[in-house]
Amino acid sequence: MNIFGGALDYFVKGGPCMWPLLLCSIGAIAIGVERYLYFKKAMSGTEFTVTFVRLMNDFNLVAADDLATKSQGEGAQMCHEILNMEEDMGSRLESFVYAKVDRVIDALENKLDYLGVIIGLAPMLGLLGTITGMISSFNALNERTQNPMAVTSGIGEALITTVFGLCIAIMGMCIHAYLAGKIKTETLNLYELATTLSDIVQAKNDMYEKIEKQ
Repeated sequence: MNIFGGALDYFVKGGPCMWPLLLCSIGAIAIGVERYLYFKKAMSGTEFTVTFVRLMNDFNLVAADDLATKSQGEGAQMCHEILNMEEDMGSRLESFVYAKVDRVIDALENKLDYLGVIIGLAPMLGLLGTITGMISSFNALNERTQNPMAVTSGIGEALITTVFGLCIAIMGMCIHAYLAGKIKTETLNLYELATTLSDIVQAKNDMYEKIEKQ
């Protein structure tokens, strides 16, 4: 209870700039949690990629499709869809596969721009609070005989908003770095899956065409 009361006291002393800073902190945490939960559902992972690519390179397409069916994530779903396509797309297959990969990556990167805005906005809001706090202090200096405590109150407002703004930005940078690292790894996995699918499926189709001609 004392911790909550102390935090509330600091929040009140921070002045009006603390409200947008509070919204920034809530937004950064919300984006981090939402993206984390989405990644758990949407990412197939490196282990799936390595196993799937090995099976495809061995031309064990049945086992590869079975693995994709049993695995979760957008990458596994894409692999299952490509392996079960009835239409022979020929030279269009590669562009079709990579277009799907780009869509998946775009979905993974969703909301990261908003997090970047929060990272840049929080320190500026803290600086704005610093300026308004210092203005209050200078105004109080002109009236120090009437309200001497107003000087320290303005300085406190200036320092509190600066600290909160920097803390939110640091937290946001940590969240962004974690999410960006996960996206980078999954992007490499998706492109590896796309290259393998394009090459092996096209090779399979060419082989079937040669058999039919014979």
